[in-house]
Parts: sequence; C-alpha cells; structure tokens
Amino acid sequence: MGRLVLLLQVSRPIVWPVLPLVYGLGMQAARVSLSAAAIVQLLLLTFPMNLIGCGLNDIYDYESDRRCPRRRAVWGAVIRPEDQRFVWQACLAMMPIVILGGCIARNWDSFVTTVSLVLVAWLYSVPPVRLKERPPLDSLANGLGYFLLPFAMGYSLGADIRTIPTRYYFLALCVCGVHALATAVDYEADRAAGHRTIAVVAGRRAAAILAFAAFFVTWLFVEFQTPAVRVYIAVCTLATFAAAAIPRDRVILGACITIFAGFLIAAVFDIAGI
Repeated sequence: MGRLVLLLQVSRPIVWPVLPLVYGLGMQAARVSLSAAAIVQLLLLTFPMNLIGCGLNDIYDYESDRRCPRRRAVWGAVIRPEDQRFVWQACLAMMPIVILGGCIARNWDSFVTTVSLVLVAWLYSVPPVRLKERPPLDSLANGLGYFLLPFAMGYSLGADIRTIPTRYYFLALCVCGVHALATAVDYEADRAAGHRTIAVVAGRRAAAILAFAAFFVTWLFVEFQTPAVRVYIAVCTLATFAAAAIPRDRVILGACITIFAGFLIAAVFDIAGI
C-alpha cells in the first residue's frame, strides 16, 4: 500500500483532469460523441499517462525537487534514490497499456498521436536527449504533450487531425508559454541543482514575458466561439503581464495558479458549449 500511495503521489492527482479535458476539447471540436473507446482513452490519460510523464520527470529531477518547498507542499512526491528503480519500472509498465489504448479507436491517427505522447514524455525527461534542459525545446515539448497531442487524440475520433483549426495551435503556443512561466516558479531550485531551464538560462522575467507574449498574441488575433475561452485568454494575458512586470515568487505563482484553475473552468464550459 505504501508503494501504491507513492505512485499515486508521483502521478500528481491534482493534474489528472488536464489531459482528459484537453482530449474532451478535441472531441468537442470534431463534433464526436462519447464512445467506449473514448472512455478508455480518457481513463488512461489520468493515472497511467501522468505516472509516465511525472514519474520520469521526478526520477531525474531529484536534486531540484528536494530543494523545492512547493514540491513538498503541493505535489508531495520527491522520489528518493531507493525508490527510483520501482518508479522507473512502474512507468515502463504503463507505456504499453497507454499505447494499447491508442489502438482501441481503430484509426491510424489515434495510434500515432498516442505513441507520440508517450515518446514526448520520454524525450522530455530522460537523458541523453532530456528536452527539459534544452530551452526552448522544453516549452515546445510541453505544448505538444499537454495540449496538441491529447487534443489530436480526441479530435481523431471524428475527423482527420490534419484539419485541426488554427486556433488550437495558438492554444498549444499558450501552453508553451505556461511552461516557461512555470520554470520561473522553480528558478531557485533548478539553478541550485544545475538544471538548464528557460528561466535559469534567460531569467525569470524573460520566461514570464514569453508566457505573456503567447497569450497576448492569441488574445489579439484568434477568435474563439465560446465566451468562457475568450474570457480565459484575457485573464491569462493580464496574469502573465503582471508576472512579467513584477517577476517575484508570489506574483509568478499566483499567475500559474490563475492559469491552471482558469483552464479547468474554461475547458468544462467549452466542452459544454457555454
């Protein structure tokens, strides 16, 4: 039971809704109704996929995680060296399960996007590639892994992924910006551990400016059908502007919390067509 609790902590239940909601946005955009295959994939995007992404990340982030008060207070999962082998094996065990879920829909796009999602999680965290320490590829990988690929998985159930509307690529760009902003939150711990993130390389203000630029461009040029998404983009633009103007811990963390909580609300409203 102790090891099961550890895996649950590593998978970060607080972020379990993110990938399924993005998947749901893809289904909504393709005008496809809920099916047995969709339910299976939605479930696999909770604990299994988050264990892969977060588990691999935490194994190689031990030095920065143990220095990060936020990690201990919010995530509650600092993987000790003696537990790393167990978590590694659990991550590997989840990979074929998630990929098998990509086959259930019986279309090539679903399989390719699912495999790509697992691959991006691997490349982001695991050496020698470890995109996490190769800015700006780290933020681009998050735009893929946390938005574009799970969105395409849901979209593929009802339409060709090559027809995904341009506005969703802008949302993926916003996710890239959110990642850049998140590296500013972990700036001190990452710098102490010698991890080369965008914030460590370019500075906290620069990371926040990237986030602001992504949301501002999206707010300026992209028209969304649902009011909830339009309001969300506007709020995020203001939050990231504040973080760029005052790049201090509380302001940056407040912007990140606003973006995360706002996404959960806006995604539910968009899927509901509100």
